[in-house]
Amino acid sequence: MRRIGVFYNPLSESSQRQSEELATWLCQQGLDTWRGMSQEARDNPAAFMNMDLLIALGGDGTFLRAARPGIMYHIPVLPVAMGHLSFMAEIGPAEMYQSLTLLLEGGGWHDRRALIDVALYRQGQLLADFTVLNEVVMSRGDISRIVTVEVQIDDIPLTTYRADGVLVATATGSTAYALSAGGPIVDPRSRALVLVAIAAHLTAVPSMVLHEDTVVTLRLHSHHHAVLSVDGHENLSLDQGDEIQVRRSEQTCVFARVQPSSQFYAGLVPRLRRE
Repeated sequence: MRRIGVFYNPLSESSQRQSEELATWLCQQGLDTWRGMSQEARDNPAAFMNMDLLIALGGDGTFLRAARPGIMYHIPVLPVAMGHLSFMAEIGPAEMYQSLTLLLEGGGWHDRRALIDVALYRQGQLLADFTVLNEVVMSRGDISRIVTVEVQIDDIPLTTYRADGVLVATATGSTAYALSAGGPIVDPRSRALVLVAIAAHLTAVPSMVLHEDTVVTLRLHSHHHAVLSVDGHENLSLDQGDEIQVRRSEQTCVFARVQPSSQFYAGLVPRLRRE
C-alpha cells in the first residue's frame, strides 16, 4: 500500500482527534495520506485516485458516506467503530493500529458486499439513479399521512401497501432501517434483497427475503407528500405515479477485514441488546 485515506465525522470530537493521530502515524510509516470528511470528498474527488485503502472513523452513517467514494473508485473501506451504531465495523480504536499493521503487511481479506441499483421514473422518463449500500425507502413526507405503494416483483403484482413507507434493502442494510421496521436479519455475505413495509395497515404480506436477481418495482398511488430516500440521504420529493425500480447492482462495496467472517455472528447479540 502506498496511499491511504482517513475519513472522519466532523460532528464527533473523538473521531476528529483520532483521525489526526492516525494520519500522523500513517505518514510516519512513509505512506501518502489524505485526511478529510464527506464535504471535502465531494469537493475534491481526485483525492481518491490511486488510493489503496480508505479508513472510516465513526458510526454506520460515517461508513455510508465513506462508501460512496469507495464504490466509485474501487477502494476497500476499513470501518473503525466510534459511533453509537456500528454494525459494519469489526474493530474499534483499541485494535486499529494492530489491524492496520496486519493489512499493511499484506494480511486480512476483502469482504465484498452486494449493492442495489435504484432508478426513479416519472411519466416513463428516468429522473434519477443511485447505487445504494443499505436501503432505498419510499415513504410519507407528512407525519399525519400514510402512502399507498403498489409493489411488483419481476413485473408480477404482489400487493399494495397502505403504510408509512416501503423499503428495499441489501443484506448489509438488513441490520439498519429494515431491522427497526421489523424486517429479518440476513447474513451480510448474501446477495438477496429484503422487502419491508413500514407500519403497514391491514396487510397479509409480511417482510420478504427475495432472490438476488429479483427486480422490485414500487409505484406511488398517493396525492399526499411522499419522499424517496437512499441510504438516509438524497431525499427527493415524489409525485403520484412516480415509480422506482430496484435490482442488485453489478458493483460491490469492498470492506477490508482482519477478523474471520464469523465475527458478524459473534458480535450480533451484543449489538442487538437494548440496555
